[in-house]
Amino acid sequence: MNSEHMILGVALTNSFGAHPAAWRLPHVNPEAYTDIDVTVEHARTAERGGLQFVFIADRLFLHGDLAVSNPLFNMDPIVTLSAVAQATERIGLAGTASTSFFEPYLLARQLKTLDVISNGRVGWNAVPSFEPDAFANFGKEPPAREKKYERLHEVMQVVQALWGSWGYEAGKPDQQGRYADPAHVKPVNLYGTQVGTRGPLPVPPSEQGQPVIIMPASSGYGLQAAVMYADIIIAMPSSIEEGRAQRQAIRQAAAQAGRNPEDIKYLAFAGFTTGDTERDALDTRLALDAHTDIRGPWHA
Repeated sequence: MNSEHMILGVALTNSFGAHPAAWRLPHVNPEAYTDIDVTVEHARTAERGGLQFVFIADRLFLHGDLAVSNPLFNMDPIVTLSAVAQATERIGLAGTASTSFFEPYLLARQLKTLDVISNGRVGWNAVPSFEPDAFANFGKEPPAREKKYERLHEVMQVVQALWGSWGYEAGKPDQQGRYADPAHVKPVNLYGTQVGTRGPLPVPPSEQGQPVIIMPASSGYGLQAAVMYADIIIAMPSSIEEGRAQRQAIRQAAAQAGRNPEDIKYLAFAGFTTGDTERDALDTRLALDAHTDIRGPWHA
């Protein structure tokens, strides 16, 4: 029996789409950027259509010329997905959060809390920042590439340790007298050269245990990190042939890192503007997915 099937999702971004003038269309609410109801309705439409996830990218600075266009990215992915979580039931919720600025305890707590309140539907798109504008907003200079990924490795390991600090074995609340078994809620005491934590988190496991980890397709340091931590790797290949090559490079790197390549899903994002029809965009996406060996849904 052929068990292959596709994972389909949609990027919500800023409630307008990729074209900088989409907010001016006559049927569009020009204030949709700040209208959470618009984002929620987009997510609910995707859920009704059978898509597996919604995805919110992010940049930590104002991106866009406000004189002629809306900001390119969402106001805040985690806050937005918290609202979407309450208005949906099944669809996966993937949000971007940088490993370059946020302390791992804060990242771990926010993401796992969102995973718990959504009944285990969250994915974390874990990325290091690279733009000078983003670092300027945190009063920093961009670090050398190796330092950026040194921090990413430490953040990923600390976050995952914190996610596991409240184990399933702690049990459910027992009104006879014990809320949880403290023997299974333990500090992690994990410290690196750039970040560290004592723990534990005050958040029990979600229905899926912990958020799914998503990382972008890359090369060099980025590829090494992705095959170490990611459950899903996302890419934007310009052709089916490029998608196949990327998938093969990921599979080879995963095997070299000691992971089963089948444990990492490869997702090809197909972008489109208002000049394309929805059918064109879907045809492109289906063609890419059909040739990139995607196995298993994010959620059944």
